[in-house]
Amino acid sequence: MSTDDDSHRPDDTENPLEEIFRSMRIKREEYEKETLNNRPFQDGLRYLEGITADLLTAQSYLRLQGTRYGAAEDYLMFRFAPHLSESVLAVTMSAKEGLQNAARRELRFLLEAAVKLSSRDFHTDAKTFEARLAGLADRGKRFEDYVGELRYFDEFEQPQEANAAILSLYGDLSLYVHAAVPQFQHAMIRTDKGEDPGMESVATINRFNSLAFQVYDLVLVRMFYGLGVSMAGDIFTTVLDDEPKWRFHKGKFVSRMSRCFDYKHERRVRRGEI
Repeated sequence: MSTDDDSHRPDDTENPLEEIFRSMRIKREEYEKETLNNRPFQDGLRYLEGITADLLTAQSYLRLQGTRYGAAEDYLMFRFAPHLSESVLAVTMSAKEGLQNAARRELRFLLEAAVKLSSRDFHTDAKTFEARLAGLADRGKRFEDYVGELRYFDEFEQPQEANAAILSLYGDLSLYVHAAVPQFQHAMIRTDKGEDPGMESVATINRFNSLAFQVYDLVLVRMFYGLGVSMAGDIFTTVLDDEPKWRFHKGKFVSRMSRCFDYKHERRVRRGEI
């Protein structure tokens, strides 16, 4: 039954939904003023964009160098390099929008893909592109098995540490793939600290940046290994050595990779040995 009498309809100030929306808007405005637009948080976002750009720059060098090798397209890491780039970009976009769980799921995919593709590229039973790709369909093979098959340059120091780091990060990131208790517990902890979804603190974005850097560091090692010691070394000695601000010079495992090329002529000249 309708009526033209509006005297009993609540005005906007009495509308409970309007009050909720107003409260949410005020909270968002306060977050933007106190956290989002402040320098520490913006520095965190710039750092995230910086490590993304540095990884993609290195990948571009790898792709260009790989064109010197006629059979590069027969290798999974080279053929599917755009998929890895896509994943890195997805990590960055998700994290910048406060989608922490989604960003971690993408990091896990990136790490898993780099390990599996690298493992298959140099497996003794895989001599063609088709054989390398088909090996990924082995459902009885665990991620740990792929990690155990990874190869490193002979000069690479303590490769078992790199493998241990891969397994540790993979385990941590796997908590965010399925609807498991730890994922929701972490969300509750953040909410208790006043961090609603999309309103993370400076500490949260910095922790994520550290996590992403560790993953990217290990992924780059797999990328460089796929190119071979000679051509990978050329990228360091003729390009990256002249880019001191490239952030992964400080990476725990990329720095080990870099030391594999200390024998090269360019570095010996810089050291005054010849």
